[in-house]
Amino acid sequence: MAGTVAVGGAISGANITVIDANGKSVTTTSDASGNYTISLAGLTAPLLIVASDPTGVHPALASVVASIPTGTTAPVIGNVTTLTTAVAALLTTSGNALELAGSGSLSSLAQTGSVTAAVAKLNTALSNILPANGIKAGSFDPVGTMFTANQTGADAVIDAVQVVPAPNGGTQIISSAAPSNGIALNQSTSVSTPLAAPPASAAYLSQVMTVLTQCLAGTSSACTQAVDANYKENGFTTFATAHPKISATGVTIGTPQTLEFFTGTGGVQEALVSIPYTTTGGVAGTELTVVQQTSGGAWDIIGNQQQYNVTISSYLSRWQFLDPNDAQYSRYESGLNISIPVGGPNPANLASASVTGRGINGTLYLVPRTGSGNGNLALTTNVQTGVPTGGVTSSSNANTYRWSWQALPGATGTYSPPTGRRGFYAQSPVDLTTVPQFATYTVTFYDSTGTQIGRPTGVVNSTPPISAAAGAGVAWQTLATSVQNDFLTPSGALASGQSSVGLSWSNIVNGQNIAPLVLATQIQDNPGTGVTPQTEVNGFWNGPASFASSGQYTSSVTAGIDQYGVQECSTACTFPALQTGASRLV
Repeated sequence: MAGTVAVGGAISGANITVIDANGKSVTTTSDASGNYTISLAGLTAPLLIVASDPTGVHPALASVVASIPTGTTAPVIGNVTTLTTAVAALLTTSGNALELAGSGSLSSLAQTGSVTAAVAKLNTALSNILPANGIKAGSFDPVGTMFTANQTGADAVIDAVQVVPAPNGGTQIISSAAPSNGIALNQSTSVSTPLAAPPASAAYLSQVMTVLTQCLAGTSSACTQAVDANYKENGFTTFATAHPKISATGVTIGTPQTLEFFTGTGGVQEALVSIPYTTTGGVAGTELTVVQQTSGGAWDIIGNQQQYNVTISSYLSRWQFLDPNDAQYSRYESGLNISIPVGGPNPANLASASVTGRGINGTLYLVPRTGSGNGNLALTTNVQTGVPTGGVTSSSNANTYRWSWQALPGATGTYSPPTGRRGFYAQSPVDLTTVPQFATYTVTFYDSTGTQIGRPTGVVNSTPPISAAAGAGVAWQTLATSVQNDFLTPSGALASGQSSVGLSWSNIVNGQNIAPLVLATQIQDNPGTGVTPQTEVNGFWNGPASFASSGQYTSSVTAGIDQYGVQECSTACTFPALQTGASRLV
């Protein structure tokens, strides 16, 4: 079998697992062009193909091959893309493509007739986008049609859409032209209004990326072509200072992905884009920016025009408690990750920040932390009735606002956030159908007297809003039993204070190595009763982890090292001992 793994741009080094109807699996890796080949010897159709992005930027992709032709030596084509993931999701009741990896699901849900019907539904949803790229909507096969990831034809169609979480669980497909008008992906889907076609061709940024590459290589004249004279991004006025990772020597830029087209100030056509890159050491990642169409019709990079360094994105987490008193409240949580670093372009006298917008009850406030090992402001633990003054700090480690939570399977308790945590929890789970894609939030800075600093800043959530219900469709990693017993249990071998801790986990789900790669690990440790100082200590390890065929991974986390790699402790510190009144979080 052969195929291409792509989300518009090819995914190089994708970790590919092919699972057959009996649960047998084989693995391979895509090449630099996103292409792969693999033997199907001994496998029984239907087949589920799962591809994981080695950068962790994109969620797992899926594809289904309903049958293996006989009497031919030609390879079976099994592309794995955004479009094939949509087809796989349309086969399920949950809207989660990885449901097909469960025991017996593939054989019962992925028969030829069902797959054909799912493809027809997808083509109806794409009936505006397919012909705009020279493809007939009535006959397109996203799984079995060979293509090249070159921003034309089928690849241009892939560029135009994303598969993202739906407001109440499952997934939906959206267009970059009108991302808030999504179409749910599940067995019950009926398409009434097709997705809108983007206002520009898939390759509209090819010239910008060419001159940006020249700019970063040292050709200053190219910089004026790639980056607008009025560029500003998170308070930085040069592309290199705003994006040091992508601007480092020897970095290779990939094909950008457009997340959203929108109309900017003065009616100018703009777009939020994600630019992938690979360092000389092989580490891959992405950077977000905003591009605009100039008066002459060309495009350049304008940046998000924010005066301060603030980033807002959606998050989803799974909380599993080992304490018997809390285990009944094990749950999925989701909400907003609000990152406001201390220092950099942010004011030296920044003492608090407020955040308002869709999905937020009232006003959130972030203030400096009392703990070590984290370089961002934290949400207040209690609801504030006004702007904090007098140098208020937060003992929480939270810069994540929780707007949705749902009990894990088997958890018997109904969680109600206590008063001392209401500063970073909604009063009750939010109806996320009221939160649009790429919502804008208003962030305002204040000094210690409560006086406003500068102008309020509009910050776009660059990721889809996520409900806690989406947790049921995620292939979660499993923390090793040894870590749970030794470090997270009061009687464990590592319960005493530790300067660094080795963590280990597994990516095996339903017997298959399909969980996404971990990008970072964190330890949060609060000291016990009577311990001085009463200072929370954090530590981070920044990945991503490299793919391991065994599905087993490790990292080492040092106390006091923050998410930016900076040692926050003035002297060497340790993670406090796990004793009465203490807590540890991995």
